[in-house]
Amino acid sequence: MIASLLYPCKGILAEGPYWHTAWQSYLWVDIEKGILYRYGWNDQKVKTWTFPNRLTLVIPDQKGSLILALDAKLARFHPDTEALDWLAQVEEDKPLNRFNDGACDAMGRLWAGTMSVKMEKGAGSLFCFDKTLIPQSKIAPVTVSNGLAWSLDGKTLYYIDSPSREIKAYDFEEASGDIQFREVVVKVPEEMGTPDGMCADTEGNLWVGHYGGSGVFAWNPKTGENFEKIEVEAPHVTSCAFGGPENDHLIITTARENLGKDQLEKYPESGSVFYCKMPVKGAPVHGFGF
Repeated sequence: MIASLLYPCKGILAEGPYWHTAWQSYLWVDIEKGILYRYGWNDQKVKTWTFPNRLTLVIPDQKGSLILALDAKLARFHPDTEALDWLAQVEEDKPLNRFNDGACDAMGRLWAGTMSVKMEKGAGSLFCFDKTLIPQSKIAPVTVSNGLAWSLDGKTLYYIDSPSREIKAYDFEEASGDIQFREVVVKVPEEMGTPDGMCADTEGNLWVGHYGGSGVFAWNPKTGENFEKIEVEAPHVTSCAFGGPENDHLIITTARENLGKDQLEKYPESGSVFYCKMPVKGAPVHGFGF
């Protein structure tokens, strides 16, 4: 399969794609520029908001607002008024740390991990936030906390700490949010790039953006096998998310960072957002429930 260009934003580090069903729009961020994008599926119009922080994730809540991760803080953003309500902060003792990827479980809890901007080994953690908004460290230490997805039955959490080049499976107790490491289900060979953001389909497979791998790779977590690749005209593929009216399109974010002049000339749309019509539909995703 080959991805097509959706929107030529040419971001430094486009990330965090999310399909907002109520808005019939895709959302994503440019982490380094602090830009939030909204792309209307029907009218193909784009609206942006800019923040004076690194903006790493965007997830709708139940109140018509958006939950944003801005550096090491979480905030509720009201798009109509552009007001921010600050909700939580993590790792105040680590000024070089920021949030990275995140996702919500079926109970509406937000799982969001951190990393050092200097890529310091073991500097980050994966946190969980429930209605108390008190950060609960679930996995530590991690280096670059990245992709999160759940199995269709909700009993398994899949998680990527990118430098490990692994997708790990954790037993997941939905009612409590408790997790227990079970096994490594995927080991990514170096020549495929580094696993980054991730989503799941209705057949239980995982679709993973590979930074340095020029594509989205499909992995079967039961066998550990790669069975498909979506070719993307950008080396650094950062994440992907199912969406569209029928939930059968994949939006794919990419980055311009860490590319030399020759690479940017060869891949001029690096940092832009791509899409691909899929043979499968996406598994259910959830917003913040509190």
